[in-house]
Amino acid sequence: MPSLAPHLAMSAAAGVGVWAVTGEPVALPAALAGGVLPDGDHLFDYYLKWVRRERRFLFLLLHGWEYLAAGIALYALGFREPWFLALVIGYATQIGADQAFNSVRWHTYLLTARAFHGFRVQSVLGRDDSGGFAAVVDSIPFGKDRIRRWFESRK
Repeated sequence: MPSLAPHLAMSAAAGVGVWAVTGEPVALPAALAGGVLPDGDHLFDYYLKWVRRERRFLFLLLHGWEYLAAGIALYALGFREPWFLALVIGYATQIGADQAFNSVRWHTYLLTARAFHGFRVQSVLGRDDSGGFAAVVDSIPFGKDRIRRWFESRK
């Protein structure tokens, strides 16, 4: 995905939907949290890649189909709070959109598969990840040219 905007839109729609069905207004911020906050894990990977210039690894510790499965299981086992349902659905929009729109291998969004491959970029993505900063630049409201130049200088 080119920016956070699609994650915001999809998770907001999910939150409004759960709110409409359950009457729980906290569903909206819960879905937004589930749909957007997992992208915070990119900060660690960007730090390693662009500041430390360590490009062998890709962790994405908050991106994993396993988390969605755990959320669904908790809900099915009786933790049926509307805000939790919204959180799980918001996360489903995050991980589903990433898997669908980022051209990566099928196992890229399995935390266990990344761990099995030692979080090595080449094994996880099947290619070098020499770019990967466009989403950051596209998601910020100002200073895009300066930030883009900084990333380019770090290649």
